[in-house]
Amino acid sequence: MTAPLTAVRTVFGHRCTIAARRGRAAWVVATVLIAGLPARAQAPTVLSLDELLRLAEETSPVMDIARAQLSDYDALFDRAYYAWTPSLKVRSALAPLPERRELKECVQVDPDDLPAMGARGGRDLDPLTLAVKPCPGQNLQTDERITADTEIGLLTRTEVEMTFPIYTFGKISHAQRAARAGIDVGRAGLEVARGELSYLVKKAYYGAQLAASALDILEDGRKRLAKAKRDIEKELDKESGRFTSNDLRKMLVDEADIEAAYLETDALRRVAWEGLRIAAAVGPDAPLALDTMELEPVHVEPRSVDAYVELAAEARPEMRMARAAVRARQSQVDMAYADRWPNIALVGFFRYGLGTSADNPIDPFANDGYNFLSWGGFLAAEWRIDNDTWSNKVLRAEAALVKQRAEADALTQKLRLDVVQQFGEVDRRARELDVRRVATKAAKGWLVSNSLNFGLGLVTTDELLKSLVAYSQARLTYFRTIYEHNLAVAKLSQMVGTELAVPPPRE
Repeated sequence: MTAPLTAVRTVFGHRCTIAARRGRAAWVVATVLIAGLPARAQAPTVLSLDELLRLAEETSPVMDIARAQLSDYDALFDRAYYAWTPSLKVRSALAPLPERRELKECVQVDPDDLPAMGARGGRDLDPLTLAVKPCPGQNLQTDERITADTEIGLLTRTEVEMTFPIYTFGKISHAQRAARAGIDVGRAGLEVARGELSYLVKKAYYGAQLAASALDILEDGRKRLAKAKRDIEKELDKESGRFTSNDLRKMLVDEADIEAAYLETDALRRVAWEGLRIAAAVGPDAPLALDTMELEPVHVEPRSVDAYVELAAEARPEMRMARAAVRARQSQVDMAYADRWPNIALVGFFRYGLGTSADNPIDPFANDGYNFLSWGGFLAAEWRIDNDTWSNKVLRAEAALVKQRAEADALTQKLRLDVVQQFGEVDRRARELDVRRVATKAAKGWLVSNSLNFGLGLVTTDELLKSLVAYSQARLTYFRTIYEHNLAVAKLSQMVGTELAVPPPRE
């Protein structure tokens, strides 16, 4: 009975060992296979135009520069706004001080009068015989010298002065108005930077879509040309007489042109995508995709050119910047005129001095430069009268104001010219789109007809190639016109300071 059980245990244990080994082997093989599999590709980041604009605004150094300039204007405004607050000036010093002892004087009797005093019994001193002299034991020359026995102490002095402006004849208020206009300039500068950045991002976005559409068109031309080339080669092999070797050479020439256009477009595509990566703040290896690769014309609500000019005069950041600059210059002129008058303020002071090696006299009328304590306040006026300097400052401020107003007027005139020109560009591209759309449909019908007739031998190679090139050019020109139209709208939006592209109305 034991032998069979032992045999069973042996066989069972052996089988379990084999199963365990097989399980470990399978696990090792599975691990190796899984490790050898390629990693799952990272899903690309899909971005729309609005998301690209937001990311570019958050990460672009151009916006950081504009924000820093605005922060500088904010700091100038804070300085002008708090100019009325009291200013505190503290001066303190600490220095070594050799001992300075108080001169103690005593009333002394003239020695020549002592016999007379004795004769009178020490009474009835003659005032003429009295003298006030340094007390015995004091040497004036020794007190003015530093010797080995001289005590060295410390001298500390602290002076505090607080000035509270009461009336400045408008200097502070004019400075605040100038600084507030500076903030408006900084905010307008931020809008200018945002508009320029928005145009560049849109250019890259539409450029990537244009490149994708152009590559699709060229790829379609490749396929059609390759099919026609194969048909010619078959007919030449059959020696049917329909085609000659020159027909094949024509195909090769056109094939080279299409290939060159494809390579050029692909290079432009890479440039556009690099611009999108910069706008999205992603690395060169990070996958990136757009929400749509179809290039479609943007929709713009119809407006007259005068409406665009009026909108630009109010909303264009350059115009707001120019108006704010004029206000700042006017405030500077007012400040220059106010500089002719004094500044009136309340002044309070506190002075304290202590010399550790100097005696502190008890005489309240003594002039002690080492130990003192005083405080007080008074009404003060500071008035600097320099007519030549003041006149020069006023003239320079007025000249700067005249120049700033002239620049604002010139910008207003240029504004209308720019808007009229860009409005014409948008209108021309919109009209051209309708023409190009019709031409593309006609070219497609022409190519389809020639392709069918070419297979039947009713159309020559030249006619087929001509229709193929015409169709490809018509499609490329159509998408190019969409691209130019969208860029023209983006430029006009930048000029008027308002986004003009809106979703199309629902049909």
